[in-house]
Order: sequence, then structure tokens, then C-alpha cells
Amino acid sequence: MIRKNVSMEDEYLQKLQPFLEKNNGNLSAAIRDVIEFADAALQGHESVEDAMEYFTRNSTKYPEIRNNLIESGECILVSQLSFRWLIENTDGILVDDELVSEIFNPYQIKNVPDLLEYLNIRSQNMGWEVEAYSSIWEDNTEVIVIENGDPSLRAYLAEAISIFIGRHLNLDVPFVHRKSNSIRIFLKEHRSYTDVPAGIRKNFGTLDYTFKEIRSKPDFWNSLVERYRLQRYQRVNLNKDVFETFLSGGIPDVTNFIEASAGKPIREIPLYELLAICKRLITVTQLANDLERTVERGKISIKIRHQFSEETAIEKLTEFFSKLFKMAGCIFEIRSISNLIIIEFADSS
Repeated sequence: MIRKNVSMEDEYLQKLQPFLEKNNGNLSAAIRDVIEFADAALQGHESVEDAMEYFTRNSTKYPEIRNNLIESGECILVSQLSFRWLIENTDGILVDDELVSEIFNPYQIKNVPDLLEYLNIRSQNMGWEVEAYSSIWEDNTEVIVIENGDPSLRAYLAEAISIFIGRHLNLDVPFVHRKSNSIRIFLKEHRSYTDVPAGIRKNFGTLDYTFKEIRSKPDFWNSLVERYRLQRYQRVNLNKDVFETFLSGGIPDVTNFIEASAGKPIREIPLYELLAICKRLITVTQLANDLERTVERGKISIKIRHQFSEETAIEKLTEFFSKLFKMAGCIFEIRSISNLIIIEFADSS
């Protein structure tokens, strides 16, 4: 056993007080406990300074900043459960620009490295435990990676980052890869001076326009949703002009809908793409229940299921789809059996 004389100021004796109390005033035992505690605290750190910085940053700086923000009224504390509910139930609605600017200062951030540095510093100061960095994918695509932290907060920050780069850095987000502990945001150049780029809206704002419409006419949409719900979606939703044509005994032309969906003239739409649009048309209008596609010996056929029982109604529906595919220049045979309309195409190209 080695004996040493140790001298220290009262300030340090006060810091030893919890250990002295634990050991009934035995200074030697208290110092042994402190040494054990220090040894455990140094695990995973390269130096004493590194450990001190870690504990100072995470145990002192963050609570101080947090308390100041709460006392000033700028922030409030909410439970993790409440925060997750809020994020999950606003999924698909784009974060407002003013909230994005509150997180990321557009006057200080001029490029992606600035953005990531800004986020990492703020994450450290706020105790988010989120880390962000960029990497280059196989095809030279730049990717922002956001890791760790609460999953809901990570999702919120990923959306805010995407909106920021779309608004201020002339970038779009064509693809987002979400994993259990990370989110990868793929970037591409894009210039938009009016609206959020299409890729960002597709990956983060699929319900944004929908909710804006609901908020603008809540009585109408509440009534419509209630009717659909009570009638188990057994309703038909048609454009006014299409409905008028049906009322007058004619067969409506939906070429405009098809071309708008495909972004090209109807005769330039490949059959597989045309069938996908038709399936979406059926889903939106509820003219039929489903469209099932099969391929046999290189030939495509489809079965359109419906719930109409009146012979005249079935004939009109059959003529409707027949007219549509004729307008597209398809060669086919069509027949109706009970609640099925069967169309067999001569050419699968």
C-alpha cells in the first residue's frame, strides 16, 4: 500500500462531500470511489479533456440553453408521446416556410455543408442527439444522411431540411430512403422560384394540397366524407361535363383526363401506362370496382369488375371503355359477362 499526503482547497472538499457522506467521512475511501468513478467516466474517451468536454456539453450547456428558452417563452416542454402523435398525424402536410426558417437561418446558410454544420451545432445545443452529414452515392448523387435521435424528430428535421434546400439552395429531393435509425435524402439540382419542388412535395407533402382544400371548404368536405363513409363508398364521382353526357344518353370522352395524367397525347401512351391511368380513373370515379390485368402468351387482357345490374347501364359502361381504348388506337376485343367487362388486346406494345 502506498501512502501519500494530499492537500486540497475547501472548494474541492465540497465536491467530495457526496463521496464522504457515502463513506461516513472516510477520506481515503471517498477518494478511492472518486478514482473508480473517474475511470468509468473516461471509458470511450481519448483524453481527460475529451471526457470533460463531453460531460460539460451534454450535462451543463444543454440544460442551461433549454431552461433559458423555456423561461423566455420561446419553447415549451412536451412529452415524447405527444410530440410523436403530432408528427405522425401531420405526416404528408408540408412544414410552413416560417417554421423552416426558424430552424435554419437562410441568411447564414449558403450551401449544404453550411446547412449540416448548422444542424449539428443546433442539435448539440438543444440536446436532439441528431447527427447529419453528406455522402456521394454510386452515381455521383449527393445524399444527406440524418442519423440517431428520436425518430419523429428525425423525420421532422428531414422534411425541414428538404424544404429549405428546395427554397434556398436550388435543389430537389427525388428520393428519400427511410431506415430504422437514419434517413437518406437524395439531392438533384432544381430551380423553383414559386412552389416547393415536385420531388419534395411527392416525398413529404402528398396530403398538403388536400388539407388546404379541406380547410378552405370544411363544410363541403365534411359532408362529402360523411356521405362516402355512410354509403361505404358506393358512390360515383364524375366531372360535370361527363355526367351531363351520360344524362343525355351519350358516351363521354375522357381523353383530357388521360392525357393530363400522362403528360402526352393519348396515342403516344404505352398500353401498360394507359392501363395504370385507367385503374386510377376507376378508383377516383368509382365507375367500377377494380381493373385486373393479366398477360398470357404475350397478350394483355383486363377484367373490369363492377356492381351494376341494369343491362342498359352495363352497355353504357362497356361502350365507355371501348371508346377510350379506340381513342388510344388500341386493337382489342371486348365483351361483357355478368359483373365483368373483359377486354383482350391484340398487341401488348
